Amino acid sequence: MAVAYKKDEILSASKVARSFGQVLADLSGKRRRRVVVVKNNHLEAILLPIEDYETMAEALAILEHLEIYRLVQERKGKKRPNTISLDALLKEQRLAV
Repeated sequence: MAVAYKKDEILSASKVARSFGQVLADLSGKRRRRVVVVKNNHLEAILLPIEDYETMAEALAILEHLEIYRLVQERKGKKRPNTISLDALLKEQRLAV
């Protein structure tokens, strides 16, 4: 997925290293939304305020749960040809209690 970055969001790795405290202050003070770190003309990393990262992580967890729910609903009620009940498996393996 391609994301567009504003010119003022992009900083070289050396500039970030030299002014790391100021970059963090800009992020925490909401003066910057994010910082894109570039090294040798390649995008290497994104620095985000912790709140934004946590929001993204929560959203990803919700999406994962939704996908699991969708799969469960899709498979619900479908009996697979190679399935066997737990009781039958236990009996077959002579583990029935």
